[in-house]
Amino acid sequence: MSKNLKLSKKSIALISTVGLFLLVGFIGIPELTRNLLFYPDAPTANFPIPNNETEARLQDLEYFENYVRGYDRSFHFRARGNALSQINELRKDVDKLSQAGFELAISEVVALGENGHSNVWNHSRAKRYPAMPYQGYWFDDGYHIVATTSEYVSLLGARVTHIGDTDIEVIKDAFRRYYGGEDSGFIAYAFPFLIQNTAFLFELGFINNKLNLDVTIINNEGSVEKSHIKAIPPQKDRHIQSPWRWLVPEWDHDHNKQFIGFSNDRNYDPLYLKTNDEFQLSRLSDLKILYIQYRQNNDGHQMSISEFNKKIRQEISSFKPEVLIFDQRFNGGGDYTKTADLMFEIPELMPEGSRVYAIAGHETFSAGISSLGFLKDALHNELIIVGRRIGDSPLSWGETNDFILPNSGIEMTAARGLHDQLYGCEDWIQCYWTDFKYPAAVGSLEPDIPVPFTFADYKAGVDASLSSIISIESSN
Repeated sequence: MSKNLKLSKKSIALISTVGLFLLVGFIGIPELTRNLLFYPDAPTANFPIPNNETEARLQDLEYFENYVRGYDRSFHFRARGNALSQINELRKDVDKLSQAGFELAISEVVALGENGHSNVWNHSRAKRYPAMPYQGYWFDDGYHIVATTSEYVSLLGARVTHIGDTDIEVIKDAFRRYYGGEDSGFIAYAFPFLIQNTAFLFELGFINNKLNLDVTIINNEGSVEKSHIKAIPPQKDRHIQSPWRWLVPEWDHDHNKQFIGFSNDRNYDPLYLKTNDEFQLSRLSDLKILYIQYRQNNDGHQMSISEFNKKIRQEISSFKPEVLIFDQRFNGGGDYTKTADLMFEIPELMPEGSRVYAIAGHETFSAGISSLGFLKDALHNELIIVGRRIGDSPLSWGETNDFILPNSGIEMTAARGLHDQLYGCEDWIQCYWTDFKYPAAVGSLEPDIPVPFTFADYKAGVDASLSSIISIESSN
């Protein structure tokens, strides 16, 4: 009997020791597991030095399979099968492809994942090839030139209708297969870089010379004219910025002396273009409206995002607005946790009977979309969204990691964590764990009041989205 008791005590001691180790381990396990699941290092590329270009590309394709087979988690099984089949086809003709052709082929495979966060990087590849001597932006009334080199300043504001002999709509449709997200995200984030790349235009047969080509425009007087232009040679140190930034007067343009923006030296009246800062807070006192603008979900150059959130809380408390407007149209993302708490607090902060609007656009992306979802969920779907469709689906893969092909240097993002603000995320393996702290299921983030974003309004200094809100509130 005592022997059994002694063994029992040993067992208890052993169990206690194991339990202690498990407890200590459990404290560190969630963070370790989270990093392994969502932020693992890319596979190591252990290849010998290639003997020629063909061998280098075959190595790249072998390494690229890691991306498709699971490092990027957005591929569903049929898309993964199609992607692997395309990689196998590429192997057969890899020696026949130009550099641009190989990069387009890789982009097409990546796009099969149909995920906005999973694409070949635009900024880095834009420096590898000749480029148009202008920057364009796709408005709802066409593709307009918003910045040029000094040689082509007369083209500022013109609408491009043809490159070579091909209608720009046809070119847009041809480039669509090289981007994996929504149409709105393609227009905002991919198309302006793809159509600026003369090597890609040449590869697809739209022009017959990468350095000298013709474009047809409708100039500012409404006349059609054909312009012969010279492309900018590849420049590894060329400053690249998102197309929408050229819309803001003097936004970071001092870093890019090569281009002159249409917005330069213009004294714009609309609030959304009023400041070069990442954040803005303004009172429209006559209508008791508080206007809040986020251009990113990270700290700004002038102010941290936590400071800005604090200012918002203070301003709501002192001003007691009847209407709150969150302008997220150029919020391309960052860290959604930096605004999530504020979004869920808004119903408690705002006076009873107040109304909340959000302005969205094609550049609203990633954490910018999450912020909209949190706000709409907190307001029990009473948020009124105005403007254009957001740049991605509220159900998409995020939490990205870098993935670089070892020889060509083609860079892409691999998405690892699922976010589902349409129906709510509940899968502990696929869903990003922080979403469980900030659950949201809103059904839709489509605009309740669709408002186009046109060059005509931009040129005239009109904010049609804000004007729509003011019109509604003025009539109440």
